[in-house]
Amino acid sequence: MANLSEEITGYVSGDDLRVDRTITGLESPIEKAWLTVKRHVRQPDDEAQVRKTVTTVESEDGQVVTAGGPEESGEIRFLLTAADTESLSGREWVFDIQILLEDGSLYTTDKGTIQLTPGVTKATE
Repeated sequence: MANLSEEITGYVSGDDLRVDRTITGLESPIEKAWLTVKRHVRQPDDEAQVRKTVTTVESEDGQVVTAGGPEESGEIRFLLTAADTESLSGREWVFDIQILLEDGSLYTTDKGTIQLTPGVTKATE
C-alpha cells in the first residue's frame, strides 16, 4: 500500500499539477486524504508550503474520486494550482500523502520529494 521513496520531478513550477494516486489493500473506504509539502519533515503542518485536503466531494483541492474498500481500489486526486507550484520553485521539498479510512484508520500512502523546474514563460492568458 505505501510508496515511501517517491520522487515527483519533470514538472514546471508555475504550471497546474494534478497528482493522482491509486490506493490498494484498503480495509475500508477512504473518507479523507491530505497532501502536505514542506521544507523538511520536522516543519509543523501549519507551516507547510502546500497543504491540500480532499473528501468524496469535489473541491478546488481535488477529490477522493473512488473511496474504494476491501474489494476495490481507492482513487484520490489532488489539484495544485499554478500559484502552488510557483511557490515550490528553486529547491527540493518533502511531501507525503495520508488517508483516513471510514473505520478511523490513518495511513501514509506516499512519502518522498518534489522538485520542480523553473519555467521560462510567465504568460497567464
